[in-house]
Amino acid sequence: MSDDEVFENAGGVGSALVFPIQAGALKKGDYMCIKGHPCKIIEMSVSKTGKHGHAKASITALDIFTKQKLEDMAPTTHNVDAPFVKSVNYSLMDVREDGQLSLMDEENNMREDLNLPKDEELAAEIRKQFEDGKEIQLTVCSAMGIEQVLGYKNESR
Repeated sequence: MSDDEVFENAGGVGSALVFPIQAGALKKGDYMCIKGHPCKIIEMSVSKTGKHGHAKASITALDIFTKQKLEDMAPTTHNVDAPFVKSVNYSLMDVREDGQLSLMDEENNMREDLNLPKDEELAAEIRKQFEDGKEIQLTVCSAMGIEQVLGYKNESR
């Protein structure tokens, strides 16, 4: 082999964004991918099938970014994709007129690459809290290459 040869990731596009988990090991509150969407399981039931069949998991979940309800069914012995989900809290420093946010993490690192959430009600609440001079923490969730503000809380000092 020469030094010029380059190997592609055998897992394909998006493989680092998810990991396999057996459908039977999932429970309410866990995350999984349904139709390519990162979802949080809100309801799950396991039903037995015929004499030679597999037990099947019937899963109802909400897309973590859009809150859209999705359903899936999988044999409990088969693997399904689960997204790596990360939540980070940031202090809100500024909200520009166009909705772009200035955020600061615990190490005083600034970031200005996120906008107010698409959920108009949540965006209006965040803007009102900021305009009223309240110090708030925004919860930013990232999964499958998407980052979005999902909530806020008042800072206690």
